[in-house]
Amino acid sequence: VSTPSPMRDTTRAAAAEARDNRVRVEIDNQNVSDMNVYLINQGTRVPLGWAPGLSKTTLELPAGSLRATGQVRLQADPIGIARSIRTPTLIVAPGQNVYWTIGADQATSSASAG
Repeated sequence: VSTPSPMRDTTRAAAAEARDNRVRVEIDNQNVSDMNVYLINQGTRVPLGWAPGLSKTTLELPAGSLRATGQVRLQADPIGIARSIRTPTLIVAPGQNVYWTIGADQATSSASAG
């Protein structure tokens, strides 16, 4: 009979904590255009994934990308169109989700965290 090593238990605990602290981005893309989605991190666009038009998609922020301030800003670029749609700056705690409805334009889009 083998006993679990403390190192293996620590690794499991760290993996469980990482899963609990991840930030999911739930996107309701009500726009007809497919969107490339980015995290805006200190002026740099970090690719998160793709949100097909007229569908719901869940993406995830990369591990370690949540700033100490918890500030998150996202950008969606319609494929083939030069007009981006951005979220306002949101305050997100580890383990919370971002909910983003992408409308026809910036004025009909909304985002929240919780």
